[in-house]
Amino acid sequence: MSDKDYQFEFYRTDFLPAVADVLRYLVGDDLKRNLSYLKWKYHDNPYANQTLGIVALHKGKVIGFRGYFATRWQIPSRTDRILVLCPGDTCVHPDHRLKGLSVLMGNRAMEEYGREYKILLNLTSTKNSFPGYQKMGFSPLAKKTYLSQYSPFGFIRFLLTTRKKSASDPHRVPLGEFHDVVVSDLPRPEEMHAVISSQLPADEAKLELYQDADFFGWRFGNIMNRYLFYYLKGPRGIDAYLVMGLSLSMRRGFILDCAERDKGGIEKILVHVLEKSHFDVLSVYRFSLGPDQARSFSALGFKTNGWLQQIEKKVKGDLPLLVRPVKKKFEAEDLFIEGLDIRKPENWMIKGICSDAA
Repeated sequence: MSDKDYQFEFYRTDFLPAVADVLRYLVGDDLKRNLSYLKWKYHDNPYANQTLGIVALHKGKVIGFRGYFATRWQIPSRTDRILVLCPGDTCVHPDHRLKGLSVLMGNRAMEEYGREYKILLNLTSTKNSFPGYQKMGFSPLAKKTYLSQYSPFGFIRFLLTTRKKSASDPHRVPLGEFHDVVVSDLPRPEEMHAVISSQLPADEAKLELYQDADFFGWRFGNIMNRYLFYYLKGPRGIDAYLVMGLSLSMRRGFILDCAERDKGGIEKILVHVLEKSHFDVLSVYRFSLGPDQARSFSALGFKTNGWLQQIEKKVKGDLPLLVRPVKKKFEAEDLFIEGLDIRKPENWMIKGICSDAA
């Protein structure tokens, strides 16, 4: 079969059942779960005015899908409406693989979406997908390096449970109020937005994720993942929050998002998490921390060079975040947003929650 045996169309509502079926080769056979996931991600997104994705057809049947996850970004004091697309959920039926269909779907998306959107940002490339992104002209932005905190015994416990298909103890982290720290499985959109709004802008202009109450109310509806929300109580409601993504075994926590009104709030939450041994391994992306936060995390025992990092580098590779303009054929000017070069990591403030897989 050649490229001519396939057709590419834009994802729309009537493709939903067929795409959910194809997606089982990527995320599992639970069709109901796949439907809910697609609806949340591509139909209910408050920042996209259309369902964003490309389907590959063979003899009229959907055999491939590539989705585009839209988030809203801002450059404080300059502009607050920059829609960034994260390519993901790329899946092709096993009978039609190794034909370059993922790249062809990506090229088709760039031809169309470049008229309205400016930036493609990928945080989820793998050893298998990275060559395809290179073919599509993506540039490396920053390494996906974790800072992690764990004890020798915690590391061993984590290794012993990491291959389990379900949580060993789904209720091992107790919910409730613990002095001035609240642990919950629910977001508080208005209060979280209030904390974000209280923060002073960065000294230098950067591309930042726009997080209003709508974002917090929608973003954590991803049924593929589990989250814990930590809140630090204060006289104004909450003074800080931290969002933890959970590994399947519940033994590893990934810090996806955090913010504070006053310096030290996030650290107080982390001290509670560590003292109560909520996780065997606690991780955060290095690129998501500013200099002050990096020093604070380092003082709490977070490090980049350890046993876990060496294992993950060997197994997963040393892959970067990737970026490029959406336009398939772009000019030098398309690499700049309000004067900021999108290829330079210092022009971004990227959190773990920016990933479409978080």
